[in-house]
Amino acid sequence: MNNLRKLLASVNGATFININTSTEPKLTGGKSNPHKGRVRKVTTGANVMVFQNKSVNGYEAMVKRRLEKEGKAPESFELSPRKWGTRLPNTPIVEHKGNYYLEVIFLHKGKTHYELDGVKTDPSNIQGLPGYNGEAEQGGLNDKVVIRTFKIDSLTSITINKETYTDLYYLEKGRKVRCGEIKCNGACITQQGAHNERADFCPFGALPRI
Repeated sequence: MNNLRKLLASVNGATFININTSTEPKLTGGKSNPHKGRVRKVTTGANVMVFQNKSVNGYEAMVKRRLEKEGKAPESFELSPRKWGTRLPNTPIVEHKGNYYLEVIFLHKGKTHYELDGVKTDPSNIQGLPGYNGEAEQGGLNDKVVIRTFKIDSLTSITINKETYTDLYYLEKGRKVRCGEIKCNGACITQQGAHNERADFCPFGALPRI
């Protein structure tokens, strides 16, 4: 297993990495939608940038650079407050209601497909799959900066400095969340040693003991 926090410790300023993800898209129709909970959006080979925001905000700086390149006024862009979550200082990690997310800027989106019950399917076959709404205005920028946050357990692999890591988890303040599989029952991830201390592995079968 690989602690994502330790892997990201090598990030200095802005760093280019590759990620593969598997996320559950939000479908319209609520509980009456027969496809709810059965669909995955799978992306492979996405080239992204992670940034620490130590002295400047990486997203804001990139938007202003692109505005200047397009001959537009960088000062026309004003960074809005976060709508949700708290970004952990000097990391690309966002915490929200006890869950952790990796925040990235997309450089190359990679390849994406959808799966219904684990079988690759055309998006048109998925009921309630919403369309793409586009990015924020960004001061009139044409070449938009695409920023995304991925819940830790949606990351199936990450490549940093040409090394690929799978079987990921994130550990912060005594909490552990596994990437790429269902999160373990909360009884063993709330506080260090909260579950069966005599067991080498979590009694719920998902995570090793912290």
